[in-house]
Amino acid sequence: MPKKRPLITVPAIFKFVAQKSSGKTHCATFVADMLVVNGFAFKAFQVDNQKRLGHLIGDVVDLRPDPDLVIEDPTLLMRALTPLHEATRMAAETRTSMLVDTGAGEVENFANFLRDVGYAADASAWNLPIVVFAPFHPQDSESTAQAAFTIDRILGVLPDARIVLVENRYGGSVERIVAGSLAEENYQKLLKVAKGLDSIVMPAIATEYWAPFEGAGIRFLKALAMDPVEASQLLGRSVAEIKIAKSAIARFWRSMHEQLSQIIDLPKGGK
Repeated sequence: MPKKRPLITVPAIFKFVAQKSSGKTHCATFVADMLVVNGFAFKAFQVDNQKRLGHLIGDVVDLRPDPDLVIEDPTLLMRALTPLHEATRMAAETRTSMLVDTGAGEVENFANFLRDVGYAADASAWNLPIVVFAPFHPQDSESTAQAAFTIDRILGVLPDARIVLVENRYGGSVERIVAGSLAEENYQKLLKVAKGLDSIVMPAIATEYWAPFEGAGIRFLKALAMDPVEASQLLGRSVAEIKIAKSAIARFWRSMHEQLSQIIDLPKGGK
């Protein structure tokens, strides 16, 4: 972690951005559950044609326009994002945080929207801190390169945002990057762009443990709270398998909550 900075207080604006698929929705789902545990109200948005966040947490505003209409009116790509600004305008008064999950390939359009509506100045005027999570796969050279691009682009339009670099351990860790590889070269470039920023490690949950819950639209909190016998019947796994999976999810939760408590002021747990 870089030098100690004041904790972010809620309500806040939480954004999850990356030019390439790298765990944004996974991270966003955890933050949504973390807000629930701590009693913080939030409104969730997704700019993603896969709509995975909505599948997991339910009540999510979809900001992607109809692609058939975009062909005739390209301005819809940006105009469709305006509900986010309207909701943010009311956030401080209602004590409601904003949570925004942007799909792969959406960084440029999203950044242009933030620039054109003066989002940084408005958020500052409304006293709403902005936290931007930028996940990446360390052993994927394209992922690290795109993470560097994303951070640079977002800082250009949100210069006062608290950027959190998220090392997604699913698929490998930084320690396993091969010396002299393109992945190492791009990772070093990413470190230069992200110098002085916050960083966390998002532990991997084995696909065999998490995929059944994710496929059934079961978020972290619900997975941890489920009775093993009930989960066994629902997911078609043995009770022992469910217990092992729940243990893996619990370890993920404790690690993420502990790390984020160093960045966000959490009254319950994580410290």
